[in-house]
Amino acid sequence: MRKYLFLIIPALMLFSCENTQDADGTSEIEIINATDFDSLAGDFVNKEVIIEGTCVHTCKHGGGKMHIVGTDPDVRVVVMATDESGKFNADMEGVKYIVTGKVLETRIDSAYLAKWEEELLAGETEGGDGVKHKHGEEGDNVDADAAMELEMKLAQIEEIRNEIKETEKGFLSNFTVECISFEEVKE
Repeated sequence: MRKYLFLIIPALMLFSCENTQDADGTSEIEIINATDFDSLAGDFVNKEVIIEGTCVHTCKHGGGKMHIVGTDPDVRVVVMATDESGKFNADMEGVKYIVTGKVLETRIDSAYLAKWEEELLAGETEGGDGVKHKHGEEGDNVDADAAMELEMKLAQIEEIRNEIKETEKGFLSNFTVECISFEEVKE
């Protein structure tokens, strides 16, 4: 048995790694479960990955986003549609997919938050009546729903500022997947 260990161990290592190779055999594409995405995404920024998960949401305003989950429904991966992948639709919800895409990182730091806050205070927000209302100026006709939404977003910005203060990096990372292709998993 001992003399076969030198054959068994390398074989186990070869088959335990979940990655694939392109047709030319040169680059590897990592397979990531949707539940593990947040903890692993930082290692794959600007790299191609394959993610398996169930679609739980598609953007109703143009099909530009899809959210997929793995075994933990509280951990969502946001997948962004591209010209290459095509748009997503509501019929996809509840269906399991294998998504191939590139991991993108948005760094949320104090400058990002300041710009977001400035846009909120100077920008327009659509109120419950469907009419756009201008915020931040004296005498604005702002309905209660729009004002409450603005206050909630400003409170969210403050919470994120506090989270950033607790990090050593000085920023938070938000990871998404830019979709190259997706395929329904037939079970």
